[in-house]
Amino acid sequence: MQRCKMAAMWLAVFLGVGPAAADPVADFYRGKQISMIIPSGVGGGYDLYGRFFARYMGKHIPGNPTFVVRNMPGAGGIVAANHMSTIAPRDGLTIAIHQNTITLNQLTRSTAVKFDVRELGWLGNASTASSICALSGPRKDMAVEDFFKEEVVVGASSGSVTIVPTLMNSLTGTKFKVVSGYKSTSNVTLAMESGELSGICGWSWDGARVNAKDMLARGVAKVRLDIAIEPQDELAKMGVPFFLNFVPEGENKVVLNLLLSTQAYNRPFSTTPGVPAERLAALRKAFEETTKDPEVQAEAERLGLDVSYMAPEQIHKLFSLALDAPAHIQERAANELKAAGFGG
Repeated sequence: MQRCKMAAMWLAVFLGVGPAAADPVADFYRGKQISMIIPSGVGGGYDLYGRFFARYMGKHIPGNPTFVVRNMPGAGGIVAANHMSTIAPRDGLTIAIHQNTITLNQLTRSTAVKFDVRELGWLGNASTASSICALSGPRKDMAVEDFFKEEVVVGASSGSVTIVPTLMNSLTGTKFKVVSGYKSTSNVTLAMESGELSGICGWSWDGARVNAKDMLARGVAKVRLDIAIEPQDELAKMGVPFFLNFVPEGENKVVLNLLLSTQAYNRPFSTTPGVPAERLAALRKAFEETTKDPEVQAEAERLGLDVSYMAPEQIHKLFSLALDAPAHIQERAANELKAAGFGG
């Protein structure tokens, strides 16, 4: 009789039934659907990365749930972040890719903000960005030191290509003349080719490396500055100067470093606050595995996407750099942002 009981127990374990094989996370997700929230309309970088991860992440989550994509544009990512913080169920069935500027919205104390970035259930970051300055025509071989001495006419549509050179002028003494009113960065690059403009500054390299590939390959323009808190590997290999190396130490550099820190988590993903610990751990593991999946890396290479993993702990350290800075540094940073046109 005892031998029969032992045999039955081992048979149950072998067949994957009974307490030894129970997986509450897999049981929860099996047959379920996860909403992937995208903080912008269809098209563009956030939509591309969000849909890309929705294709692959389910196979790494226990129970293999499916994904449905929901675009939720509005207020530079604030609408989506508010939804994740205050509306979405806290059960692990909602994931969002966020605009990194939501930290700056919180820093400037926008009245529209109903979230605290530190309370979201961060899964990790999929891409680190650097802003670049690319120059064309007679300016394309300009030395870094000359950015502080000579006027450079750069084109801008909106967002970072307006804000970044304006911040650089204010905090470091560069002499960019920002000509606004272009409909898109593609219109700016056309104006660079025609000689109407000398360049563009504040363009995210993860987009420029794809959209400006032909122009750079033909030698029409060159990347002349890497603007970030750490040198970007690909730009360093290209010999692009790292801008912060040319900025004197002092409060202005501290403020600029704070404002650029959000680029380090350029494509961050989170679930809602309050997700049960075992589900949050499973989602974090699945996100990391997705970024390192050979199939994902091969498809990212084909599409021209940069997919590289950053852990949630590192994202929180970068939040602290901005949101736990001394009050007077936060105030200066907020004032510089507003003066540059951030937040309308």
